[in-house]
Amino acid sequence: MKVLTIKEAVEWVNSGKSLEGVVLDECTIQQVNVRDALVLARGGIVIPEQNIYYSDEEIEYDEDIDELVLTDGVVRLSWEEKARRAREYSEKKQREIMVNVATQRPEIDEWIAKNRDKLESLLRPIVISLFNAEKTGKE
Repeated sequence: MKVLTIKEAVEWVNSGKSLEGVVLDECTIQQVNVRDALVLARGGIVIPEQNIYYSDEEIEYDEDIDELVLTDGVVRLSWEEKARRAREYSEKKQREIMVNVATQRPEIDEWIAKNRDKLESLLRPIVISLFNAEKTGKE
């Protein structure tokens, strides 16, 4: 067995070396930075949660997560109820909603008909953003 410090083990993983047969030095494993812990986990060594530390200043802003609004209704459900709702949701067929985007210009309407799948995947996130913006505006 080879004994490495956290810093050395992180360098090994980042350089593509395997951590098989490696033991971490007891002195350096007491407090491990969250980023180093993630690198080590990628290398196959999991640091116990109580030994991981992080600084709020190191956390990057992520609009998808940081702007997420949770409602009391879903948060306070039991895990069994959440699982039941998820199962019911996935069993339902996705309901198609028709929206008329005809332009009264035949060449454009033909293009819309030919590119329907592309337009659906392009418009879906726009519609979701508009919905969220309207919902936020009402709050």
